[in-house]
Amino acid sequence: MRTESSVLIESLGNRVGGIARPPDSPAVFVRGALPREQVTIRNLRTKKSFIEADLAEIETPSPYRVKPFCKYYGICGGCSLQHLEYRQQLHWKKIWVEKAVRNLVTPEVDETIPSPVTTGYRNKVTFDVKENNLTLHAFRGNPMRVDACPLMNDSSQKTLAGFLKTGVPYGVTRLSVRGAVNTDNSIIELSGDYQDRAPANWPSVVIRKKNSWFSIKPGDMYEKLGEFIYQIPYGGFFQVNTKAAEKMVNLVLSHVPEEGKTVLDLYGGVGTFGIPLAAKGCEVTTVEMNENASMGCRIAAELNSIPLSKLRFINTKDSSFLVKALKKKKTFDTVITDPPRAGMGTVISKQLLQLNPARIIYVSCNPFSAARDIAIFTDGHYTIQQITPLDMFPHTDHVETVFLLERGK
Repeated sequence: MRTESSVLIESLGNRVGGIARPPDSPAVFVRGALPREQVTIRNLRTKKSFIEADLAEIETPSPYRVKPFCKYYGICGGCSLQHLEYRQQLHWKKIWVEKAVRNLVTPEVDETIPSPVTTGYRNKVTFDVKENNLTLHAFRGNPMRVDACPLMNDSSQKTLAGFLKTGVPYGVTRLSVRGAVNTDNSIIELSGDYQDRAPANWPSVVIRKKNSWFSIKPGDMYEKLGEFIYQIPYGGFFQVNTKAAEKMVNLVLSHVPEEGKTVLDLYGGVGTFGIPLAAKGCEVTTVEMNENASMGCRIAAELNSIPLSKLRFINTKDSSFLVKALKKKKTFDTVITDPPRAGMGTVISKQLLQLNPARIIYVSCNPFSAARDIAIFTDGHYTIQQITPLDMFPHTDHVETVFLLERGK
């Protein structure tokens, strides 16, 4: 191909942008280009099996191209799909899930469940601090200075604005702002070195030093998913899109039948699934390696009046728990697993296969790593019954997916 060329974009790739397939050439990935667009590209970079190129000009725009709503779009590395009409984002996220599971025997993939809100949906945003300025990661190059992020919900935006009235404090290297949707709580989490007293205008503020958290201005963070309330540990994980998380919880609960009374909740966190399942009457064993998250689940059980007879807390690695469970010949009707982006991996997947539950509900933020793990189950004696993508992260390449598998007769 010439240094500057005109190509037709045929599809949209997960985390690679528009994809062109010129004759006698590897596929060309063009960030910012959309399907059905004729574009001019330049600065070709040849990789092992594909070519990366920069978008120089849009000759024929897509009918689904829209104006991005963020002034940092195209520079910030966060939202790669702001220029694509939202219904089309959902369409392509379904296609990406279909691509991830193409080598598995599956039912038709469900339509992607949309997020109830598409801007202002994040209950947490983290900024690095450079020279006392807030920054976000640029797509290429050094972190870029910003004053806010339009994905922040109203509560976190107001909290950040109040905190910054006196400027970013000296010595801080990272700042996370959390703002709840269903409660009136908010908090600022800092990293770095801050020694002074908290100004009067500050909200609740904590700081992390040497892997421990200290209160500068005391306060705890609570958020509700549906009717259930959770205390979010300082620095801990909680689904960032509260309203979409409520849809996900309801979907998972709908996959647990009345007879599925014993439930193992792997990567259980603060009890996102475990708390409502125990309230539903299931006997839940929740396994979480992070001590603060596991304690958060205990606190959630107290806050929601869940009896200890219905919710058992195990603070250990999932693999360690499964080894002991197999030795003791433990059985569970349903296993829910919600691993990090990398997936469970071969070892844990094979242990789970040996555990032999009646059904497995696999929740994943990466359908490609999930498909790798699920292949171990389908090569055994499980059948995929349902695959449902859910848009937890509008305007990004990320897609949450809930897989329902059932054991063969």
